[in-house]
Amino acid sequence: MLPKTIASVPSAQYGCDGVTATDDKGDLALGFHEVDQGAFGLPYQIWTAQRATEGPVSIKFTADPAVVNTSALPGPHFDLRNATGGLTGSMWAVVPVPNPMSNDDYNVTVSWNITSLQSAAYTWADGVGPHSSSFVGPLTQLTQTFFIVGDVKGYPSLPATGPDNKLGVYWLEKTPFDINEVGRYLQTLLAYSTKFWQDNSTEPYRVFIRINEEQRSGTVGPGAGGTALLRSFLFGYRRDVGLSLDKVTTLLAHEMTHNWTPWSGGTNAEQSRYNEGAAEFWSLRLLWRAGMLSTERYLDEMNTRASEYYQNPTNNRSDESAQEVAWEIRDAQRIPYGRGMLHFANIDAQMRAKSNGAQKLDDLAIPFLQACRQDGNCGSKEWFSLLRSALGQEAVDEWNKVSSGQPLIKPVEGSLGPCFDVVQNGTSPVVYVWKVKEGRNISSAECLI
Repeated sequence: MLPKTIASVPSAQYGCDGVTATDDKGDLALGFHEVDQGAFGLPYQIWTAQRATEGPVSIKFTADPAVVNTSALPGPHFDLRNATGGLTGSMWAVVPVPNPMSNDDYNVTVSWNITSLQSAAYTWADGVGPHSSSFVGPLTQLTQTFFIVGDVKGYPSLPATGPDNKLGVYWLEKTPFDINEVGRYLQTLLAYSTKFWQDNSTEPYRVFIRINEEQRSGTVGPGAGGTALLRSFLFGYRRDVGLSLDKVTTLLAHEMTHNWTPWSGGTNAEQSRYNEGAAEFWSLRLLWRAGMLSTERYLDEMNTRASEYYQNPTNNRSDESAQEVAWEIRDAQRIPYGRGMLHFANIDAQMRAKSNGAQKLDDLAIPFLQACRQDGNCGSKEWFSLLRSALGQEAVDEWNKVSSGQPLIKPVEGSLGPCFDVVQNGTSPVVYVWKVKEGRNISSAECLI
């Protein structure tokens, strides 16, 4: 099985003749069909053996790099892309597997048939020259990974040898930003985040960088954006467009934070509302707490994102309606980011107010993540149970009301802490932002929440 598309992005289109198979009896004929909704709710290409198999089965296929529509809006970075000196992509869009939702453990080996001067990396391993790496685990540990191969460069080194050998950053072309500064930034954030989220994993965390050819605006500018998978994300940008380091680092922080904002089950809209909103909220909040963003810059980042949401012409759409057109209408794609961020700020404020500062959003988000780690169950049932326990049924009702897009969500007092007021900064459209309370010294420790 192989997805036909992933979030509107075409995967390798092998069709009926692009995958061949053999077993101990020789050639193994395969039947082929497509389904509109398969694993993870995606359309799938499916190949089926036309006789009983004997012994190990080998399949062969050749994936061609995507033909890019340069006038398109950048989509998620799953597809196989050509680059100067190599390729980037995700295993999800290239490698057919048995039932991708199976929890069975498989013996998986990934081998790179490259020259001694070339390198390759994917989420779980990297290396120079021909090499292999193996693991035992479910198929998602293979499919939910990015890779890069060719004339690859790496930070802090290739193979990665940083503290605990956890972080690796990989690229093919010289970046327009200081890659060493970005690498150090990500190492600091990774260390802080793993401690905050009580993440004791010894697994690596990988960042992959590619060139985007699409001309329309992405997350942080023309042709730029990022996509996260297991313990990794892939960031793409256009060669001909300058990117400020501030924009790059906050985007990378958002993508890294996806590692701790899961949501299983439900619709794509439900998933996006939680994991995009949470990644937006927590990436900035943790950067602030870690001292990696000053209070002034944190305020500016939150106000910028709030203003973007209120000025978004699609902000009256429901979560579901926005998701339906997310990859055709750029503004609709951004709805779960701003809406989720604002609502999480409100929930945090309500918890602090109700408990006189003894509890905050941390006390919901961390148990929710732990439930997901324990048995994979972390969707609406688990989240609403936690929310109801902390703030009552009205908090669940409010979540559903916010999801409808109407009325317009407004930040509550205290949503940025004791040092900031909520003010209306526009009437057409209505825009709410935060401003420093008169007489407050925002460098004071009491402002940090």
